Amino acid sequence: MNIWRNSFEQQHFAVYFALLIFWALVHLFSQYAFGLGWGFFPFVITLPFIPFVLVWLGVQFSRHFRYYREGVRRSIHVCHCFCTATLFSLFVFHFVY
Repeated sequence: MNIWRNSFEQQHFAVYFALLIFWALVHLFSQYAFGLGWGFFPFVITLPFIPFVLVWLGVQFSRHFRYYREGVRRSIHVCHCFCTATLFSLFVFHFVY
């Protein structure tokens, strides 16, 4: 059973990494969109995906924070909370700033 738990946690870290790459590409493309003549196109294309990403990150944060408070494998859950909170902040900051 421990093998599945580790595999599941590693899968989440892969998803966090993929979301970080997605954020970096969207952020980079959005910075140069007006210069390339794209205008608000990157904003319009990514807007439908962002609420789903934010909800998923919020659910993951609350789940791992609950596990942290229960005292089960605290170090891994602190890492998950840090990753989800950072990604959540980056995605919100991208659309606010």
